[in-house]
Amino acid sequence: MSSGNSQSLSDFIAGVEKLDSKGTNWIVFEQQFSIAVKQKEAWGHFNGTEVRPTLAVADTPTTTESAAIAAWEKKENFALYLLTLKIAPATYAKHKRKGTVAKIWAAVVQEFTSKSLLARSNLRPLRSDEAPGMPRTGNR
Repeated sequence: MSSGNSQSLSDFIAGVEKLDSKGTNWIVFEQQFSIAVKQKEAWGHFNGTEVRPTLAVADTPTTTESAAIAAWEKKENFALYLLTLKIAPATYAKHKRKGTVAKIWAAVVQEFTSKSLLARSNLRPLRSDEAPGMPRTGNR
C-alpha cells in the first residue's frame, strides 16, 4: 500500500460495480474487481500467494517475524475491506468463517460462477413458434 494509487479508495469504490446477490453481473464484476484489487496491490491475498508468515520457533517470534506478521495482517484486513465493499453482507456472512481472504474469495468465486452458469443455461433462444415476451413452456 505504499503507492499513492493504492491509498485512494475513491477510484475503487466508483470503478467497480457491486456484485449483485443473484450473480447477474458476475462476469463483469469478477473482471473489474480483480483488476482493481491488483491495482491496489492486494491480489496476492485473494489468490493465496501472499500467505501469513510463519515463525521459525513456535510461540517465540523475533522482531522481524512480528513485523512481517503485522504487515501481512494489515494487508489481509485491507483486502477483506475491499471485498466487503463490493459484496452483499449476506454473501460475506455466509463465507466469513472460512478464514483468510483467499478462502473466502475462492468460495465466492465458486458460488457466483455456479449462479452465472445456471442463469446462462436458462437463457435459450426462442423457437420459431414462441413469441417474444410470452412465457416459455417446456412441453412444446
